[in-house]
Amino acid sequence: MEINNIQVCNVCLRTSEESEGAVFIKAMKNGEEIHVCTSCIPHIIHGSGEVVKSNAQVAAEIKN
Repeated sequence: MEINNIQVCNVCLRTSEESEGAVFIKAMKNGEEIHVCTSCIPHIIHGSGEVVKSNAQVAAEIKN
C-alpha cells in the first residue's frame, strides 16, 4: 500500500522510508492495488498469495 508517497510492503510491512534501497512492485490482489518489496516476491511465487495482507490489514497493523 502507499501512504503519503511512502510504499509499504503488503507482506512484511517494510517501508520505502526505512529501507532506502528497497524496490517495491505494484500488484493487484482481489481488485485492490498492493505493493510488495522484492524480498517478499519469492514468498508469493513459491508459496501462496495468502501471505499478502489487504491494505486494511496493513493499515491496522501499522496503527498498532
